[in-house]
Amino acid sequence: VHHAKRKADGKDCAVKIIKVSELEDEDNTQLMAEILMMKNFQHKNVLTCHATFQTRRNHVDELWVIMPFMNLGSALRVLTLRNKKGIGEGCGELATRALLQSTLEGLKYIHDQDIVHRDIKAGNILLDSSGAVCIADFGVSTWLKNKNQVRDRTEGVGTTFVGTPCWMAPEVMEQKSDGYKTPADVWSFGITALELAKGAPPYYSLSPMSVVVKTLQEDPPSLKTYGKSISSTTE
Repeated sequence: VHHAKRKADGKDCAVKIIKVSELEDEDNTQLMAEILMMKNFQHKNVLTCHATFQTRRNHVDELWVIMPFMNLGSALRVLTLRNKKGIGEGCGELATRALLQSTLEGLKYIHDQDIVHRDIKAGNILLDSSGAVCIADFGVSTWLKNKNQVRDRTEGVGTTFVGTPCWMAPEVMEQKSDGYKTPADVWSFGITALELAKGAPPYYSLSPMSVVVKTLQEDPPSLKTYGKSISSTTE
């Protein structure tokens, strides 16, 4: 992703450049679905797509996706910078509250469009210096077949194990035949709240398999989880 300026008015924008030749058929289908979603979004807390076009540079076909430029990067970047400067854990109560409110409004809008994001986390929440907050990265998002279950674009009814383990809901991990619903994103939102408050998600130091085991076998994590030993006891 590159920082660019529009020639017409000098406005900042972000350009995601994708080499078309490197896309598999499945990747191309997924990318087109992601772009279609973003082009149709109309909410201040959800990243949209201004335009797309294909060009050829140095004998390579490229797809350019033009998006708003969020100059502060992700909430994860903010957490990382605060940690490096020793400011303290997390984003602080007021900032965390503001970030969560904006994210929740964007998430409600996404769900109202019958879409499950499937990867809500600080790394996919973008910020700019005007105070704007946008949910981004719809690469693993999918439309609902109906209000009750997910239909994946390439694998039928939603039993697909997608997302990032620390933020992943138990029902996504279980891959049950009846699929999963928008509450899967609500679980991820809750984990993101803990991440913003503490600087990292619960179980962040464990292996992915250990995270899955703890998520499925133990009570939902909370702020108290950070006070416990999270060393892996089961592999």
